[in-house]
Amino acid sequence: MVEQLTKLIEQVTAKEVSGAAISNELTGAVTKETGDSIINGFKNSISQGDLGGLTSLLSGNAGNLASNPMVSGMIGNLISGLTTKLGLPEGIANNFASSVIPSVIQMIISKVQGGESGFQLTDLISGLGDGKGGNDLLGSLTGGKEGLGGAIDALKGLF
Repeated sequence: MVEQLTKLIEQVTAKEVSGAAISNELTGAVTKETGDSIINGFKNSISQGDLGGLTSLLSGNAGNLASNPMVSGMIGNLISGLTTKLGLPEGIANNFASSVIPSVIQMIISKVQGGESGFQLTDLISGLGDGKGGNDLLGSLTGGKEGLGGAIDALKGLF
C-alpha cells in the first residue's frame, strides 16, 4: 500500500510542481516532503485511534477536504517542511500544499471507493504498521490479533 501511495503522490506532485513556481530541481525533495506529510498524517490518525476519521475521509464522507482536520494537518505539515527544509517562500508553499494534498487525497478516495486492489482501509492500516511486533500499528489496533482478520474485527463497528 505504501508503495502504491508513494507512486500516486509522485504522479500528482510532478503535475503540481510544473504548475507552481517551484524549480524542477526541487521536484524530488518536494515529492518526498509531500509523501512524508500524507503518510505521517495517516500514521498519526491510526496511532491516535482515529479510525472513524480515517474511514470517513476515505469513504468520501468527510465533506470539504481542505476543512477536514486530518487533511488540514497534512497541509500545515507540508507547508512547514517546504518552507523550513527547502526554503520555499510561504506563499508558494501554501498554494502548492493547499492544491496537492487535496488532489492526492481525492485520488486515494476514488481508488478506495472503486475497490482498486491495494487501496482498502485494511491495506492502508497494515501497510503503515512497522512490522516489529509490539510497535506494529495494526497489532496495537487489533489487540494483538494476527493478520488482517483482527483489523477487520476492529473496523466492523465503523461501517
